[in-house]
Amino acid sequence: MIGIVLIGHARIASEMKLAVEHVLGEQPLMVAMDVLESSDSQALREKIAHIVKQCDTGYGTLIFADMFGGTPCNVALTCLKEGECEVISGFNLPALIKAASDRITCQKKHMSLSMLAHDVVASGQQYMCLASDFMASSRNHCSPAEGDQVHG
Repeated sequence: MIGIVLIGHARIASEMKLAVEHVLGEQPLMVAMDVLESSDSQALREKIAHIVKQCDTGYGTLIFADMFGGTPCNVALTCLKEGECEVISGFNLPALIKAASDRITCQKKHMSLSMLAHDVVASGQQYMCLASDFMASSRNHCSPAEGDQVHG
């Protein structure tokens, strides 16, 4: 199973993990790392390296960082390694649910870490919508990505 690490400002990583588990149930090999104002950059790099190693069972790890260019993402980028660790920035709940749902079956589908990462990003983008467009019958702007199941 592909591991998942969430990293973000304040408590967003921990809270997003709680939200995923609310929808899908307990998630093994999913760890949240909150970055607080007082966090030391070197200590953060060491901590995330340890967490990534802990979550990797040989199939790789996806790191979700809350915002590209921010400290959490910059720390996550130190772990980026082709085929072993991918970093996705700007995560949302649909993207996390997609990753948590599909990471289990990746081996059976012969799906690489990179392929899963691309599918997760597409899913997260597809679920973003402007509600007024949706309500005005522009439903093509706000619908599940192809192949996604809506959980509730």
